Amino acid sequence: MDVRYSELANTIVKNIKDGIYPVGSRLPSEVDFARQFDVSRTTIRSALRVVEELGLISRKRRAGTVVEAAKPASQYSKSLHSIEDLVNYASKTIRNVLDISEIICDDALATTLECKAGKRWLRVQILRTELTDRDHPICWTDAYMDPDDGRAILDLIKDGSGLLCHFIEQRTGRTVIDLKQQVGATQVPAAVAHLLQVEADSVGLEITRHYLDQAKKVFLITVNIYPKDKFKFTFWIHRDKH
Repeated sequence: MDVRYSELANTIVKNIKDGIYPVGSRLPSEVDFARQFDVSRTTIRSALRVVEELGLISRKRRAGTVVEAAKPASQYSKSLHSIEDLVNYASKTIRNVLDISEIICDDALATTLECKAGKRWLRVQILRTELTDRDHPICWTDAYMDPDDGRAILDLIKDGSGLLCHFIEQRTGRTVIDLKQQVGATQVPAAVAHLLQVEADSVGLEITRHYLDQAKKVFLITVNIYPKDKFKFTFWIHRDKH
């Protein structure tokens, strides 16, 4: 049931965002939804619970299920500033798409992505450059997404600014609820080094991000490599007053 209810939640979220269920309107009853999607009412309840947690609907006895908002009021909590920094960074750089291909994960890549070997991904290889000067590279990105999600946004994956996760949200109804970020040192591979204009095997910074949707499922992973002088990660740590 897990896969089915998460798919239904994504569909309902997308329909709300697209205005099929406008703000202020009532959603179909659980019985009608169950008939429409040929699933049990338990599955429908699970899907609606996910949508309710996003703040898009309210559910009250006798009043039914009412659409309260077209977009989640707040997708992130305590890590808001870091994620806003990520969005600002994406809006101020240019995404240069160099390759799009479907791949099968081998053992080494599975370890990096924390998934099972043999899993299929749509991989998008990107070189990010400065907004005003495409001759100055900032970052190399290997982005891995579910092939179905990838095919849904193929016409949007082109040179420009912005984040891939936003395109997926727009087309599939998936909403980024959690973002896991791992930061560590790496050696810049020779195949990437010349694009980043650094020496092969020189020291760089690797940031791997796992994007999780409202069903807590990973739907996008990005592995980003920065030359050592192109990125600085700053954060504050405060003593708990309690």
